[in-house]
Amino acid sequence: MQKLYVFVPLLNIVGEFFFLLILTFVPDALTSLGAELHWQVGTLQLVAVLGVIVCLTFFAKSRRLKKAGLVVNAGIITFMSVFLWRSTIAPTINEYVWLWSLLMIFNLGLIGWGWIQLSHHE
Repeated sequence: MQKLYVFVPLLNIVGEFFFLLILTFVPDALTSLGAELHWQVGTLQLVAVLGVIVCLTFFAKSRRLKKAGLVVNAGIITFMSVFLWRSTIAPTINEYVWLWSLLMIFNLGLIGWGWIQLSHHE
């Protein structure tokens, strides 16, 4: 897990990028994607704060700090999931939500495996 730990924050950063795209897409039939980006200051600030927190977990060195980083990253995934659950998302954006959810499920699996590996070596 020592070498794989860095992938947890990296996957969360990619997940936050998808999260930002999902929240900023507005359906538009005139574009080739079928959606247009509509940036909002609150959404950008939210993703920036989450990104800073995830970046701080990237630099954990000790086992205890890595376990705390895993908990923080799992909490951020939970927060983003609840936020998307309560948000109004256009049906045309559902494909992006599925991609995001598959990435986060993989990341949660990596977090669980990392927790077991870090707990087993104590």
